[in-house]
Amino acid sequence: MTKDMRTMKYGLCLLCLVAMAVACSSDDDFVYKTDVDAGNIKLLELRADHYMLIPDGKATMKFYVDAYNILELPDYSPSYDDEGKVIYIPSVKRDTSLIPTSQLPKGLVRLFDENGKEYPDMMFSTDDPTPRTLRFHLEAGELKSKELEIQIRPLPTEDYEELEIPIIFHVMQQPATPGVPTINIDTATVYKHINRMNKVFAGLATTDPNGWNAKIKFVPAVYDNSGVKLDCPGVHYYDIPSSVVFEKDDDFRNYVMEHRGALLYDYRKFLNVWLINNQKGSSTIVSAPNVIDNPDDPIPGLTTEELPDNFPENPTEVGVFVSMSYFVNPMQYDDFFEMSTVMGRYLGLLVTQISTSDKFPNFFDGDTDYCPDTSYYLASLSVYKNNKRTENDEDFYYFTSYNIMDGYSFKNSVTIDQVRRLRTVLERCPSRWMYKSRFAFTGEN
Repeated sequence: MTKDMRTMKYGLCLLCLVAMAVACSSDDDFVYKTDVDAGNIKLLELRADHYMLIPDGKATMKFYVDAYNILELPDYSPSYDDEGKVIYIPSVKRDTSLIPTSQLPKGLVRLFDENGKEYPDMMFSTDDPTPRTLRFHLEAGELKSKELEIQIRPLPTEDYEELEIPIIFHVMQQPATPGVPTINIDTATVYKHINRMNKVFAGLATTDPNGWNAKIKFVPAVYDNSGVKLDCPGVHYYDIPSSVVFEKDDDFRNYVMEHRGALLYDYRKFLNVWLINNQKGSSTIVSAPNVIDNPDDPIPGLTTEELPDNFPENPTEVGVFVSMSYFVNPMQYDDFFEMSTVMGRYLGLLVTQISTSDKFPNFFDGDTDYCPDTSYYLASLSVYKNNKRTENDEDFYYFTSYNIMDGYSFKNSVTIDQVRRLRTVLERCPSRWMYKSRFAFTGEN
């Protein structure tokens, strides 16, 4: 090929590229936009955050639209004649297809109650405490969805006193070591977690339909175990010698017990939290209460005994360990870390997900956590769940995960029945009685 021919070839290629660029301008139809109208919708389904709502004027039920159209698709499934030979008979198969919410024009699908009142924002709340059942449905043109029933639940009658739990974070600082990243914990991070927990347990972190105020407040300790005022309220920095190596979770437990004079504050006066640089273990080491005032009257779901003389034998009987990396970066895992969940477990709440292990079942009497107003579910990677026990269940409801004991949840709420359980644990489990002492705030017995 001559130089002139190569030049002509490159020139033609350039012209083609320019032509393609012009053809793909914004005025062209290379990108198709589907305009959905009422005629495209063949089926409407209404979902909600839950089937129950607290009538306190704050709790809010959000509703969600599932709109479907009908697709006609060619069916290439084989058939067989009388002799068993494969034949193909042209046919069409019809199926539903979920229309993306982003393609539904605003106002096309509307929410109404049984009296015909419209809710343009797809939300409902009430301060009328009368227990009752309300019914809602969707409309798009002439099409209507089935009615969805929402129960307005009775308001609780308990009037709890606010409890202040003195909390101390022991920051177990290790020297720089090859292969082990140094993690710095500042007081601002500690206080951020404390403030978040207080909002969650006070019902201030969300307006979900069943969130309630536990009247539990975590307050940074002002004095240490000896009655000496702390440099930073609620924070105790402790340097670990370079000769100490932690290989597994038990190493942290054993170290705290061996140095209990410095690292284990009196459990009757403080809630101990140990922040550890745990590169090989889990995000937390936490246990439910294991002692109770009357073993003959146990709390369902807890294995408890009378308070022994040598209590505690293990630091997790009275406090919790938290990995520093999760503490400073809660989003490092797809199901984000939440201190309120850790405290929920510490105060006796149980997980809501159904265990599929035959060795460790957790579904008894129609529940997983002895709290009737929480929703159980099978493993889910979304905040939008259902309470099916098997994939073939037909009797189920949809719900949105706000609860701190749900996996893949907003983790910003506790329910009325969970509050009752929390308060029962705090009343009856001696290892959780630190709120009865004012020593951490005054330095005096």
